[in-house]
Amino acid sequence: MWVWAVIWLRWYLVDYLNLRCEHIVRSSSISVMKGVDSQIVLDRMVSTKLSNLDNMGTQIALFCDANGRVEDIARLMKIDEQILIISSPEFSSKIRGMIVSGAGWDEDCSLLNGDDAIAHITLVCKDEIDPLSHFGLVNFDLLPDKVVENEDVLFSKEKIGGANVFEILLPIVKIDKIMSKLNSMGSEKIGEERWEFLRIGLGQSDIQDARGNLPNESGLGELVSLDKGCYPGQEIHARVDSRGRLTKQIVRIVSNSPIELGAHYVEDVGKINLTSSQYDGSVNLSLGISPIFESSKIHSKLSNGAPIKIEKINDS
Repeated sequence: MWVWAVIWLRWYLVDYLNLRCEHIVRSSSISVMKGVDSQIVLDRMVSTKLSNLDNMGTQIALFCDANGRVEDIARLMKIDEQILIISSPEFSSKIRGMIVSGAGWDEDCSLLNGDDAIAHITLVCKDEIDPLSHFGLVNFDLLPDKVVENEDVLFSKEKIGGANVFEILLPIVKIDKIMSKLNSMGSEKIGEERWEFLRIGLGQSDIQDARGNLPNESGLGELVSLDKGCYPGQEIHARVDSRGRLTKQIVRIVSNSPIELGAHYVEDVGKINLTSSQYDGSVNLSLGISPIFESSKIHSKLSNGAPIKIEKINDS
């Protein structure tokens, strides 16, 4: 029975995407930086080098504390002399405070709260589907580090596994029009539970997986640039890098039954701290911080005997 469950779980992960697109209106916090020095100021606040963030470009950046632990994950979009910062609503006040306090008196930089003016939609489609044509962008090849604008609506695209994940920013006054277009193209509006299941299935770390952990432990090590100027947590990150060996990693856990958040003891692995978990009625997907192990996948059991599969995110 246990062998059958493992085989079934392996099959299911290939098929977690729907045939049609799915979209969700996010509760993200939107901040707008203005001024010619905005990028310089922001670069001092994040662990990620921003020198390659060009006009109509986008990238992910990390805010870390003095101990090198993740404070927040943000998507940045540069539009002319403005930088849009899409971040977690729970920690937006703290992040905005960090940015404001980090600007010099003689620097041309201001920060605006765009929460009541800008909406954020995430659209997930299978790789072969081109949703941009429904928004007037026919045969448009959107690169993963670029932003395209059409009728005051911004689009970016990230390829994750077998899916394309589009981030859409728009004036709130246009949300009904955009939602109507999404519905007309056959996209299904989903809620937080389905989005969590999709996100975990795609292996995408969110703030609940990363906050309080070192970037490398959360699968976000590529967002740390040790060759840039000083930033909060740089000394810790350099120390971790000099050791050359991690003790923790982020993994995905697949089970046939719900698994609660928190610490779980797993045979042949040790203690795994689950940071995200979502059950869809037949399969449970979780993300967690695990001790390092060599294999890309492990079939094991929880302490209650429930069979699980553990996958390294970067190897799945």
